[in-house]
Amino acid sequence: MVYRGIKFVYDEPAMVVNADNEEYLVIGDLHIGMELELSKKGVHLFSATENMGKRIIKIMNDFSLTKMIMLGDIKNSILYPEFSEIRLLKEFFDALSKFEIKIVAGNHDAHLAELIDHEVVKELVVGNFGFLHGNRKPDQSIMMLDYIISAHDHLAVRIKEKNGAIYEQKAWGIYSINKRMAKSSYDKFNEKIKLVSMPAFNDLIIGTTIEKLSASRMNPLLNSKIFSKNAEIYNTLGQRVSLRR
Repeated sequence: MVYRGIKFVYDEPAMVVNADNEEYLVIGDLHIGMELELSKKGVHLFSATENMGKRIIKIMNDFSLTKMIMLGDIKNSILYPEFSEIRLLKEFFDALSKFEIKIVAGNHDAHLAELIDHEVVKELVVGNFGFLHGNRKPDQSIMMLDYIISAHDHLAVRIKEKNGAIYEQKAWGIYSINKRMAKSSYDKFNEKIKLVSMPAFNDLIIGTTIEKLSASRMNPLLNSKIFSKNAEIYNTLGQRVSLRR
């Protein structure tokens, strides 16, 4: 898949964006602390956040990057986290301290700005890219850009093999604007704007399959049909996926 200014990282739910002559790693839905929630249910994965940090550092080094944008749901708790989650957050960001990090707030990120040494904003514009978590409609100015990059939906697809095996894998959704519906919410917008919905970066999250998501959209831009439901769907290997509806 080829989109101007965007490189999709092979076999990772991550992209590299070139905006204003700067390159940024873009990831979303880290849900730091999810392993603590799972441990209460008897599933012990105590190195999950540390491993996620190592993956980020590897991608940054592989692409010679110094800057990144995180698209919200950085922490797993919706309200104020427990001490153990706060510790994970601090250790995670300490490991990434040599990088410049911009953070867009997600619906799980209440109090996040109090806990880490980074500014947390509701949406971000860099060049012709608008970055937001995806749980709210963007401001008018975002709709004038070339791309909206969002997370939140935890996109996945269901794959059925010829031998009958069925499994789910993370996926990208790339949507075109529905001009008729967009006019009901926005006075002006870029008629060629694309919405790119990212899969979750956290390995513990596969996500919600497109087939299930189509019945009850999570992103309000999709729920309100401002962007068409007929998306281009790709897995993280860059393969186009055809859906059977």
